[in-house]
Amino acid sequence: MSEEKSKKQQLDDFWDISSLVPQKRSFAPSSKSVETVLVTDGEEKKESNEIKITQSSTVIERFIPPHTPDELRKPVEPYDEYVPESPLIHKVSIYKEPSSYSFYEDFCRTARRLWNETAAEREYVDFFSYSPQYNQMSTAQLSYYLWWRENVRRGVYLKTNVCYINLYTFELINVRDVIAPIEAREFMIRVLEAYRSVLLGTIPKYIRWICDFSLIHHLPPPKEFDVNLLEKASALKEYFMYVAGNTADGWARMLLNYCSSYDYRTSKFATEENIALFDEHVPMAIARVVEKLSDDGKILSALPFNDCKISAKAFDGAVCSSENRFIIDVEYCSFSRSHELRFLIGDAVKQAENKIRAHISVKSRLTVYSLPLEICQVINEYFDRALPVVRKSRAKAEAPTEYDVLYDVPRIKFSISNAKKIESESWNTTRELVGDLEKATVEELPTVVETESLINENKETDDMSLLTSLGEYGDAVLALVKGDIGVLSALSRSQGKPTEAIVDAINEIAVCAIGDILIEETDDGYSVIDDYVELIN
Repeated sequence: MSEEKSKKQQLDDFWDISSLVPQKRSFAPSSKSVETVLVTDGEEKKESNEIKITQSSTVIERFIPPHTPDELRKPVEPYDEYVPESPLIHKVSIYKEPSSYSFYEDFCRTARRLWNETAAEREYVDFFSYSPQYNQMSTAQLSYYLWWRENVRRGVYLKTNVCYINLYTFELINVRDVIAPIEAREFMIRVLEAYRSVLLGTIPKYIRWICDFSLIHHLPPPKEFDVNLLEKASALKEYFMYVAGNTADGWARMLLNYCSSYDYRTSKFATEENIALFDEHVPMAIARVVEKLSDDGKILSALPFNDCKISAKAFDGAVCSSENRFIIDVEYCSFSRSHELRFLIGDAVKQAENKIRAHISVKSRLTVYSLPLEICQVINEYFDRALPVVRKSRAKAEAPTEYDVLYDVPRIKFSISNAKKIESESWNTTRELVGDLEKATVEELPTVVETESLINENKETDDMSLLTSLGEYGDAVLALVKGDIGVLSALSRSQGKPTEAIVDAINEIAVCAIGDILIEETDDGYSVIDDYVELIN
């Protein structure tokens, strides 16, 4: 190979990436004897079910199906099923987990043995474990745990950490035969509220354990649970939403806090001057909606929305014996996950704010997209009673000055003789200025009108044509002129149309009849335009 070709070959080899990659070692089959085993599913006649497996050392004796999640392998029939006291939880189904195990049985036996054990006062000893258990603790740690637990039972909350708290919780979950479930849950809730700053990121999981324990043992919602903790809850907040007396006012405030796409407190009109008005009347208006849409003690049961459903393993992540392991299915009315309900409550709040804006003389209005007429009427009726719009008296016109009177057109009764006199004088003035105009005389010119009665007849015809054109809306417009501001709302309810649609229909008729709209929106609602009141009276 020449020197030139050698250099060229070196340049080509420089870009050969494969030369830089380690070479793979060739595979040589084992020299051991190979057995071929026939594996079937028990039906030897069906050749389609046969599987041939070739291996060198191990023989598969049976076929193991793929792993199926426990949630999909729950029993057909529930272990327990009931309807709880909570107005938002409609059905609870509890299933025993199909798999069983025994590696937490020792923990349960130790928990029962140490249930009544106490210890003298001890200094805090740190303890850490991902799944805290007694057999992982030193003597000092166990002694401090017993001392800390004794104080918790007395309502004294000493220094601790998440691992001690979890161990105590696992103890309460597993020893349900030595303490009443309602009492055990009370201890869990007290620990959660006392050590919220210690639990921090584990609060959602801890709340979930309390919820699972309550549902399994048919416990009612806790009456004194701090609902501020629910902001961190990951699932089924609705179980903890307790309202004393199950009142519509209480549930309305729950809806505003957890299930509204619009917060009236963010409105630019909810100022320091008006916020008290908003805080009083918006919840009250929503409460009237709750009363209208709730049947048989179930909140918002009249709405066409379907229940939400959640299915999960109980006490997930906790040390728990197999006898306490369940799968829980819950059907409930969701305040936090139903988008349709959130938008419905949001629109209801906007409608309530629009009424308050009208009361405080704000002309702008929020857009309400899809609020059902039934709910809109409930809100309107509440505000008609609670914040009736007082129609402001129209300000009297200021007395004209002496100078302005000179330019006013005198208001006198029409007269044919006066008209002829004015016409004659105008023609005399015209002749003096431009000549005889081909010797035309006043007598030869046509008269403008023949009789006074004809003009009066035409005027009456014009007035009657507007009222006739209004048709079914005529009586409503007459009532509106007389100050009955509720007539349009009544007409809206009778026809099943929004008030805005009624006003638009009347104005369309007026535009065809007189060339202008007849009704305008004011700070107090709707009124007939002053210029056309005489056409109606």
